[in-house]
Amino acid sequence: MPIQTGNQFPYPEFRKRHARVEQSPIVWNWGFLAKEIEAAEHTPYGTLTLATPDGNHEVVPGTSMTFQSVRPGERTTPHSHSWWHLYFVRAGSGTVVFEKSRESVELSTDDIMLIPAWQVHYFENQEDSGDLLLLNMSNLPQLAALHNNFSKEHA
Repeated sequence: MPIQTGNQFPYPEFRKRHARVEQSPIVWNWGFLAKEIEAAEHTPYGTLTLATPDGNHEVVPGTSMTFQSVRPGERTTPHSHSWWHLYFVRAGSGTVVFEKSRESVELSTDDIMLIPAWQVHYFENQEDSGDLLLLNMSNLPQLAALHNNFSKEHA
């Protein structure tokens, strides 16, 4: 990548670019979301991310919200990363496993769990009754803006 010459603009323009913008309320209809989640690809890291009407994935500044669906008999890849997750169990049941401490916690609908940064974790769904559906809030966008979004898969 070649070195480039920077540019500049008047300070009042800088202030305009960072002026507070009033946000409007946003609603995501569960019936529509449920169909989209069912039809989406279920990756080990997420299924569907909420976005604002203009497509921005930061529904709250520096924060994103993503649904993750773990199918019956499946598990996610053990991993850790520089951002935290706040998980809300929307439906189903399963287990979260923390590799460092070798502890596991059973999860079921309406449970809430915080996974701090750099905790090696994965989810398992050993149930036959349906998907473990998680909604997670994270500060990944904030860390990405700071070029501090690091992650590692663990064998």
